[in-house]
Amino acid sequence: MSGKKLKYKDKSSIRFVAHEDPPFIAEIKEKLGYKPPPTIENKFSTSAGEGYVENDLEEDDLLQLKKEDRPQIVILDSAGDLTENDLEKELEKKRTEEDRRKIEERKIVFRKPVKRKDDHFETKKLEKRRHTGNNNDVASNSRLLSFSDGQDI
Repeated sequence: MSGKKLKYKDKSSIRFVAHEDPPFIAEIKEKLGYKPPPTIENKFSTSAGEGYVENDLEEDDLLQLKKEDRPQIVILDSAGDLTENDLEKELEKKRTEEDRRKIEERKIVFRKPVKRKDDHFETKKLEKRRHTGNNNDVASNSRLLSFSDGQDI
């Protein structure tokens, strides 16, 4: 680009041209079910972003909730009500069915790996912390000065 500054007339003639996506990107978006977010033109209309959902999880989806966040199960009628085991079986069945459906649709799904905690290592770390904490207390007490006659260190 030249070292000259653009004049007002030149600046006002600059335009942005939005091109179509390349075919391979359009194909990927179609496979993934991508729906574009609302734009400035249609942001405030009543049908703005019909296809776009920022968080596409259902609010009452029990599969997405942690076990402690799920509603408490109360069994009033043991013959007709679901027990906790029945609920777990149903949720697992629903999970496998959803996974199978996504595989058939060829949607890519990445899940966050479950963190594994090893109690053996945690207890060793806690014991080391306890031992190092006791040594610090003894060392700090030995540095104190004593002004009483009976206690000379």
